[in-house]
Amino acid sequence: MSHDDPGRSLASAAGAYRILKPGPTRRMAAIQKLLGSDRTRAERFLRFARDTGMSLDHVWCAFDDLGAIRSTVLASMTPGRTAMLFLSPPGNREGVELGAEVIRHVFRGLAGAGTCLAQALVTPEELLEMQALEEAGLRRIAVLKYMEATLGRRERRPVELPEGCRTRAYREEDEALIGELLARTYVDTLDCPGLVGLRGESDILEGHKHSGIYRPEWWTLLFEGETPIGVCLVNESKTDRTAELVYLGIVPEVRGRGLGRLLLARSLSVIAENAVKKVVLAVDESNAPAYDMYRGAGFNDTIRRHAYVRRLD
Repeated sequence: MSHDDPGRSLASAAGAYRILKPGPTRRMAAIQKLLGSDRTRAERFLRFARDTGMSLDHVWCAFDDLGAIRSTVLASMTPGRTAMLFLSPPGNREGVELGAEVIRHVFRGLAGAGTCLAQALVTPEELLEMQALEEAGLRRIAVLKYMEATLGRRERRPVELPEGCRTRAYREEDEALIGELLARTYVDTLDCPGLVGLRGESDILEGHKHSGIYRPEWWTLLFEGETPIGVCLVNESKTDRTAELVYLGIVPEVRGRGLGRLLLARSLSVIAENAVKKVVLAVDESNAPAYDMYRGAGFNDTIRRHAYVRRLD
């Protein structure tokens, strides 16, 4: 067990528990509990964490009075003062209560470290995990559909824009511009509206930049005259030759003119020229216009996840 934190004691109908960070000798067991799997998968996860720079500083476990790990929570810190939560399978009602208590303990440490937002993604089948998240104070803001498309000749064709419209790549001197533009695209958005207002512009931009490998030449700004009216942010995956569409937004004044579809096509043509074969994205299931646009652009459904959040500061 870790000795750098006093931890927290609690009792349940099944006995007493103590919430602590696992020491180096218990880290493998903690990750195995987190994944609900064997040592081989845990070793793969630890290699992935090492290769991608994922911090394991915020792993907490509930130990019973015999020293066995009964619940594990990992808070993976990401830029933009955000933490992504991972919870070991609760298994039963007692596991739900214990998992929720470990999450609440993690939140106290995250708030003290300056983290402003906690997030979690779970599949529709993970009902007990959802209960634990909700009891720990997170709320569900969306059901996300994950989609992917294979790029080919169609994406390399020229894309004509309406007269007066143009696109160009993002430049570092555009930081103030893109912050204002992002804020304008969030007005009356149908894509995860529950996120609006939970983070500042600088946190959002940092989060977008570090979702995968930041490639500013893959960030496309749309203008009408000299006025910025849309943005499409695409990053490179950290693990394979795949691109991730991180965000696409159009300001409300020009919605309904098909500009989002054209901006998407322009962005796909940029990354298709860079030998990228596959693009992935996530879209709010309730955002029917965006979903239909992606389907029309050749994207197909893969999985669904429920998105939970909690503001910490």
